[in-house]
Amino acid sequence: MKEWLTEKELFFIDELFVPEVSRRPDFLVMKKGKGLINIEAKCNDLDTMMRQLRDNATYCDYSFAFFPDYAVTPKWFDEELVKSQFGVIIYNYKLGIITEVFEAHQNKKINKELKQKVLGKMEKERIKRLPPLIPLIQESLF
Repeated sequence: MKEWLTEKELFFIDELFVPEVSRRPDFLVMKKGKGLINIEAKCNDLDTMMRQLRDNATYCDYSFAFFPDYAVTPKWFDEELVKSQFGVIIYNYKLGIITEVFEAHQNKKINKELKQKVLGKMEKERIKRLPPLIPLIQESLF
C-alpha cells in the first residue's frame, strides 16, 4: 500500500495515533479535491476493521477497507460495508496490483475541528519522518 500511495504521489501517513478516537489508522491520505481518507488494512478480524472504520469516519471524508483478494468476507461484513457506504480496495496477490472495487461515499457528520487537528498532526509527523539531511562535504581544491 505504501508503494502504491507513493506512486500516486499522494500525501499519506501510516500508523498515526489519534487519541480523540483511541485509534491508530493504518493509512491517512490527503487527496486534493477529495479530502482526508482513512484506509484500514486487515486479512481477517473484520469485526475490528469495521469498528476502526466507524471510529475514524468521525473525522475523515472517506473510508476504505483494504485487504488481499484471498481474504474471506462473511455475509454480515459485506452487508455492513454496503450500509456504511465505506469503500473497498483489494490487493490482487497473484498479480501484485491494487484496485478500488467498491467506491466509498462521503462520510456523514464529520467532526471538522478534529479533522483539522489530525491534518496538522499529519503535517508535523511528515516533517518528523523526513530522512535526516546529509551534511554537505566541501572538498578542498588545494
